[in-house]
This record gives sequence, C-alpha cells and structure tokens, in this order.
Amino acid sequence: MTKKGVNRREFITECSLKLAGASVLLNQSGEKPAFGKEKKPKPEKNKEPTMEYRSLGKTGLKVSAVSFGTTHLRDPAVLLSAIDLGINFFDTAPSYAGGNSERMLGQVAKDYGREKIFISTKIRAFEPENKPSKKFRVLEHKALDLRMEGSLKQLQTDYVDVLFVGVMHMDWIVNEALLSYLEKLKREGKARFVGISHHEAGIYADVAEHVSKPNIYDVLLTWLDFQSPPEEIEALRKARKKGVGIIAMKTQAGGYEVAKGSPLSSLSPHQAALKWVLNQDFVDCAVPGMRNIEQIVENVGVVGKKMGWNDRKTLYAYHNAIKHKYCIMCGKCLKTCGNRINIPTINRALMYCEGHRDFAKGRRTYLKLSKRKSGLSCMSCTSPTCKCANSITIAKRMKHAHALFA
Repeated sequence: MTKKGVNRREFITECSLKLAGASVLLNQSGEKPAFGKEKKPKPEKNKEPTMEYRSLGKTGLKVSAVSFGTTHLRDPAVLLSAIDLGINFFDTAPSYAGGNSERMLGQVAKDYGREKIFISTKIRAFEPENKPSKKFRVLEHKALDLRMEGSLKQLQTDYVDVLFVGVMHMDWIVNEALLSYLEKLKREGKARFVGISHHEAGIYADVAEHVSKPNIYDVLLTWLDFQSPPEEIEALRKARKKGVGIIAMKTQAGGYEVAKGSPLSSLSPHQAALKWVLNQDFVDCAVPGMRNIEQIVENVGVVGKKMGWNDRKTLYAYHNAIKHKYCIMCGKCLKTCGNRINIPTINRALMYCEGHRDFAKGRRTYLKLSKRKSGLSCMSCTSPTCKCANSITIAKRMKHAHALFA
C-alpha cells in the first residue's frame, strides 16, 4: 500500500477506536453522546474493540460474529473501519450498491491483503425460459462462467471463500446441471465453499432441512430475526448440528426507525434485535447491511453480550411498533389470497423502502413481479380473503405498495 493509503487507514483506525469507546460509554450510561464530543471518563486510547470469532460450520473458516453485508455500501473507507474493528467476513453480490459493491470490496481487499479477509458473493444461475413463462432454466456453464469471471474481476481475486446461489424454488437446489457446475468451481479453486441464499417465504424450513443432508452445500445464508417462526429456528438448529454454516441476514427486523424500548436498556431496538440473533447457538455470524462507521460500532457493541430482561422488553416494544407492517415471511398468507399475488415479496419491497430507506431497491423488487403477482389486482378487490397470521392488514398494504411503486 502507498504511504497515502497507510495514512488514510491510520486516520480511519483512530476514528473507529474513538467511536468504539463512545459505544462502550453508551452501553454503560444509557445516554447517547453528541457526535464529536467526548464524555468523561475518556476511553483508553489504545483499547481494541472486542470481536468474537466463530467456526463457519465445517468449513474451517473462523469468521467474525458480526460480519458485513455490503448491500448499502457507498464509501470503501467504511470497509477499512470494519476491518479495524475486527470484522473479517464480507458478503457482497454483483447487484449490491448499484453494481459497485464488488468493485469497492475488491480494491480494499487488494490493498489490505486478500488472504486476511473472507469474501462471499452470489451468482444468479436461473433465468426465465421466456417472458410470459413461469418456468425457469439453469444457464449453461459457459454463461455461468462469464458471470463468475465478472465477479472475480471486480473483486480483483481468483477465488471467493463462499459462493451463494440464489434460489426461488426447492427444485432449483437439486438441479443436476447446477450441482455439476458448483462442483466444477470447487475443483478449479474459484469457490472454496458453496451455499444457498434465498428470500422466498414458506420454504425456509425446507431449505434448511435439505442442506443439512449430505450434499455439495456448505453454508446457508438465511433470513433470521427475533420473530422468526419456531419451525424455521428448529430447522436451522438441526442444519447447524449437521455441520452446515449458518449466516443470518435481515437480522434487525426491517431496521425501522422507532422509539427506544425499555428505558432501563442501554441498547437500541436494532442492537437488541442483533443481540438476540447472535445469542442463538446455531448462528455462526450475522451480516447486517451497514452504511457508516456509527452503524458498525453500534453492531459490534453487542458482541459477546447475553440477552437480559430489559433487552427482551425492548424487543417487545419494537415488535408492537412494527407488527402492522413487518412481514416475518412465514408464507401462510399465500393460501388465503383469492388473487394469488406474491404478498411476502410485496411486503419485502415495502420493507426496503420504509425500513432500509431505499426506495429504489423497493421499487426494483416490486417491478420484478408480473402484473398477476403484483398488487394491481388488489386495487379493485372489494372483499379480500387474505389473512395474516400476525397483524398486517394485507389488502391495505398491497394497495399502498402498488400506488407507491407502480
């Protein structure tokens, strides 16, 4: 690295350590200090923030409990701050951050030392057979090679530690052409390990059960938060016992801005939500999407801490604040809708917009749906049959989504 780069990293390290000290103080006092102001007693200047490292299933990789989801990445300097705070695993994808995430992560990895961190990315292996068709086909190996080489070029590396395949249906997981391609990547050393990533409601437990059987998959990247259904949690626990690495995403239940929960808790609702995930014995690491140094410090601040009564009260208050809009992706509503629209995906689009404050991503997610699966048919539905197992007024939310995005 050049002298200029070193000076920049030293500057970031110093800022990160100061913020880490502020986070410790926040946990002790329950007060939020004004940015840029130090509170007495001053944090120790050379005190390193604490990070916990866990085995990622049977892969042998030791990953930081709080790892980094780069979907919101805008400034590569944030990655250096994460590294300075002990984060060593970074999850990306070709589409993240407007298509720039892999490029930014690749440059940081090259400057810092590729062998010092772990990187995962994703490959889209299936495409619709034709536009009106509901059927999908796996791409030929040559087309998949082009996508893989594109990611490796952006990342400035000749391998990734984990390659995730995005799936929408259970039959994709066992597709023979896909399995042979993943085996090829492993043989060539372009992917040390492979795994499954998905957002499809109603199949979480089935996916976890499948990857726990002897097969090519090493890791599962899955939606998990404090409201996840018990059957999904149990399936993940069984998969981890079989040696599957479990990485949790969407850990902060949408990340909605709400009032603080228990006045006796030093944690924000988002910290309490992440803390709950990290306290699950089957979770190897979490990959919350982080935008800035403050969020990194906030998330790293819960590492190694056990859930307390006041934390649970904070989560209870958070649940009550978001229950009318946050979908837990159980998929039970799909059987109740007479129009057969994709309710969970529409709710996910709203979550990106309202919780993650990313309207563009929400709209992209919504517009990928066909007209039949979108909320268009809800606009003229006078006697909705759709029902939510929790508290979401589905018809109202679907109409809101269509008016907002379409």
